[in-house]
Amino acid sequence: MFNYIWEKDEGIDIEELEPFNDAIVKEVESTLGVKLPSTYVELMRNKNGGTLAFNELHSRKVPEGELLVQTLNGIAIDDGIGENNYLLEEWELPKGLILIGGDGHSWVALDYRNYDGDNPPICCIESGRRKGKKIADNFEGFLKQLKEPEPLEDDDGYEDEDEDFNRIYTKEELVEFIEEGSSLFHVSASLDQFAREKGDLSWFINQSIKALNKKELDRISWTVGECILIKLKIEPKESWPINSIKEIIDHLRTVPLYDDVPDFTSQRLGKRIQRKIT
Repeated sequence: MFNYIWEKDEGIDIEELEPFNDAIVKEVESTLGVKLPSTYVELMRNKNGGTLAFNELHSRKVPEGELLVQTLNGIAIDDGIGENNYLLEEWELPKGLILIGGDGHSWVALDYRNYDGDNPPICCIESGRRKGKKIADNFEGFLKQLKEPEPLEDDDGYEDEDEDFNRIYTKEELVEFIEEGSSLFHVSASLDQFAREKGDLSWFINQSIKALNKKELDRISWTVGECILIKLKIEPKESWPINSIKEIIDHLRTVPLYDDVPDFTSQRLGKRIQRKIT
């Protein structure tokens, strides 16, 4: 019924988890101490989490009247909502919430704090806060509020003739971009291109490590983590260079966002890669 909400042009969606069975649902529910909404479980059976096309929620109950929900968390024992208890502690959020979307700053959650049933209200809450805002009576009501963003209007004064967005890179160019460390855009775009092309896995992993170790490319961690997940989805497991991948995992799990503040997104990507190779 609500399958239209998913992004169809994503190609390989790294936010989509592996399919689950009833036993996994029961184990996750037991760990979380709740009964999940049937609408949520059935939606995840079709696509177990992922990127949303209908990703805007307009309401006077959210800051600035608009909430961006880029992804929905799927069902797994140690990923998606299976990470819930860890995330509540990490981001100083109250117990009784099941986080179904968020970015480390604001979250969308099933709110069981004052509810004993299988169809709780939905709230949005910011990290470190004890109180949130109710935005829907239940999960189905939340889905019905999600809207597709309005297409951007063309600006006649802007000429979008930058061919870099459609550029096809060579291996030699990627190597040169990383060595120079002068263009985060080109390194990111070329890594993404080669991540989606089958083959040359060891070469790709080595270039990713070099990019992570390049001081001038200190914001490349998210791209590398996402690209490794994409690459591992299309390469046979027997070809994975495990030791090199572990080097990337170690970097992602320890890289700071700034000063000594941990980078939540990089840590999460590192954990997902670790689970992939275990």
